[in-house]
Amino acid sequence: MSVHMAEVEAAADLELRVPRGEAGALDDGARQVLAKIDCVREVEVERIDGMRPDAFDLYVDVAARLALDAEPEADRDELRARLRDGFGVTEVERLDVR
Repeated sequence: MSVHMAEVEAAADLELRVPRGEAGALDDGARQVLAKIDCVREVEVERIDGMRPDAFDLYVDVAARLALDAEPEADRDELRARLRDGFGVTEVERLDVR
C-alpha cells in the first residue's frame, strides 16, 4: 500500500549557497539546490534578488514558489526548519504557506 503525503503551496525568500559551475544559469543552480531538499516536490524560481560570490560558491537571494510535502495544518516553524536543514540553504527569510 502506498502512502500519499499531502502537499502545500508556499512562497519563500531564501538565501542559498549555489556551487560554482554546476548549473548553467544562476536560477537553474538555485532550482537544483532547492529541488534536492527532501520535503520539496516542485520549485519555481520567481526571481534572483542578489548574488555574492566567494572562492567556491555563489550566495544567492532567491524568491521561489514551492510545493512541499506537508499537511495543510503543518506547523510553519517546522516547515521553515525542514527547509533550513536542506543542503545549501543558509537562511529562510520568509515562508508564506497557502
